[in-house]
Amino acid sequence: MNDIKQQLAPSWSAVNIAIAAILFLIGWWPLGLVMIAYIVWGSKVGLDLSRPETVSGFASRISAAIKAGIDSFTKG
Repeated sequence: MNDIKQQLAPSWSAVNIAIAAILFLIGWWPLGLVMIAYIVWGSKVGLDLSRPETVSGFASRISAAIKAGIDSFTKG
């Protein structure tokens, strides 16, 4: 039997599809779109929910990019 943590990896697994479908059904379609984007592009951007350490690395890269964008906007 597959471990649910392994199925949270960015791929078309039954768990990921169920999460996206449930999000759409309960009316949280923007989060459903985010889940589909994670399934499709999660491995390309280095985000893997089956390994929690990638979440903090991803968050730090995003915050650094936002900070750099704000700095370049305020200086320019």
